[in-house]
Amino acid sequence: MLKVVNINTYYGRIQVLKNISLNVEKGEIVTIIGANGAGKSTLLSTIAGTNKPKSGQIYLSTTQTSCLSVEKIVRAGISLVPEHRQVFDSLSVLDNLRLGAYHRYGNDKKTIEDDIENIMSLFPSLKGRENQIAGTLSGGEQQMLAIGRGLMANPKVLLLDEPSVGLAPLVVKEIFDILLTLKKRGTTILVVEQNAKAALQVADRAYILERGVISFSGKAKDMLKDTRVQSAYLGAKLHA
Repeated sequence: MLKVVNINTYYGRIQVLKNISLNVEKGEIVTIIGANGAGKSTLLSTIAGTNKPKSGQIYLSTTQTSCLSVEKIVRAGISLVPEHRQVFDSLSVLDNLRLGAYHRYGNDKKTIEDDIENIMSLFPSLKGRENQIAGTLSGGEQQMLAIGRGLMANPKVLLLDEPSVGLAPLVVKEIFDILLTLKKRGTTILVVEQNAKAALQVADRAYILERGVISFSGKAKDMLKDTRVQSAYLGAKLHA
């Protein structure tokens, strides 16, 4: 469904991503793990179109999206939930959700209202708080709202950038349980995450990004058992 082929992305003269290739199949959860500064967020922003690659291609099914504007990429079916949530603090929960579907108005307003109800059932913490100002929500509730806003775009692929950042362990578990629920509903997800253990426990496959290069990839369940991954990303101490 989503295919990235030999992407090279720069900030000015500094190359951040170096010949990155990966794929995400329909209905999968795929995670990208790596240290700070590895290029994980740049990879998502490149796929979402906010950073343009200097070379390489990105495909959503048969559509090449790397040459499209951000708006056209959203319309094609790629939706990014950015790091640090970035909800519209001064707007209500309901208005934040409606903004996620801005490109759909004029075509299916009734479906949009139905989707809002579905979001509320997915995130019961938001139910009954439609008129509450988003900036007054807790960090976990804002993350749920940000994911809900991303889903309102009706994406074929949902991109999540560090959904666990700054959240308490119980909230992190709730967020990742929601990702599993979305997978059961058929949502395709690519998630960037520093909490490698939480991400690998829900993902089907994973890629490790180091200094702009994919150094390792495989099934998530296998990576959880891999001694190299355990040592570098899961906090395990290896003994001779």
